[in-house]
Amino acid sequence: MIARDLHLLPLRVGVQGEPHCFSHAALRALRGDSAQAEHFTDFDDVLAALERGAIDRALLPVYNSLAGPVGPSLRAIAAADLRVEAETELPIRLCVLGLPGSTLSTVKSLSSHPVALRQCARFFTYHPWIVPHAEYDTAGAARLVAEAGDPTAAALASREAGASCGLVVLAEDVQDRTDNVTRFWLVGRRRLVQDDSAAAFALDGHLATHVRAGRPIVAIRGATTIDRDDRDALHEATAELLAAIGRANGITPADAISAIFTATPDIASDFPAVAARAAGWEKVPLLCTREMAVAGALPRCLRVLLHVNAPEGISWKVKHVYLRNAAGLRPDV
Repeated sequence: MIARDLHLLPLRVGVQGEPHCFSHAALRALRGDSAQAEHFTDFDDVLAALERGAIDRALLPVYNSLAGPVGPSLRAIAAADLRVEAETELPIRLCVLGLPGSTLSTVKSLSSHPVALRQCARFFTYHPWIVPHAEYDTAGAARLVAEAGDPTAAALASREAGASCGLVVLAEDVQDRTDNVTRFWLVGRRRLVQDDSAAAFALDGHLATHVRAGRPIVAIRGATTIDRDDRDALHEATAELLAAIGRANGITPADAISAIFTATPDIASDFPAVAARAAGWEKVPLLCTREMAVAGALPRCLRVLLHVNAPEGISWKVKHVYLRNAAGLRPDV
């Protein structure tokens, strides 16, 4: 088999859904013309193709601001040995699409992906005669409505998906809120090469270099505190902590694989990940979660767990960093 040259050929990226689905739109937003979409019926099929090497990466939805976590996608990711290389957020604008001549008053059923249907609860409340019907994909639902030719059937999808199969917009922006967005993860196999040679692939201007000769993956801990639950104070403390970890360990955001932030329950002014991105960690997959509310715990405490490619050199050692009042958590370091 002739190896693919990723610098010459478009990256083959699997998405769940048909052309003009939202995953397809997210891929175009993330990679432009540098990626070729390969379409699959369900998430398991996407990841099976990734495992056997039929595609180079997969782009999957993981969270919607209205509907919450995308369970089937997250379960499929959890069952595979993958790494997250990038994430992107796509505004979701949902339209009711029907045959020419149809109207909302004549439509009786509305088909779409279950997650899309959950984003439009208010629409169904005000249109009780319209029954939701689950399909595997938004764009696929639009195609099926067009093929069936039933004026009482409509699809819930993007305007582009409707235009591609001759449907017209009966109602637009029917999602419950205008700030509706879906987060997507670009994932790849954890082992990209057969040997221990360096593997570096261009990813939206950032090098995904998770497999490098002589550079093991290590974890670095850090913690700090803020005097008050204030957005500016949180951003300042987060940037200070990440910079201190970088100086102590000789690393930059380009060395990072992922970062997991936790915050005590008395911090609610902003997400530490937002602060990290503002501090220059735009291309690193980030996750925020909440610490347990344990009696007597250090108040207003922010913690981070970084996974990084260790700098080269046998003398290098991990240096955990604890700042401000958090220094008392680890007096040994």
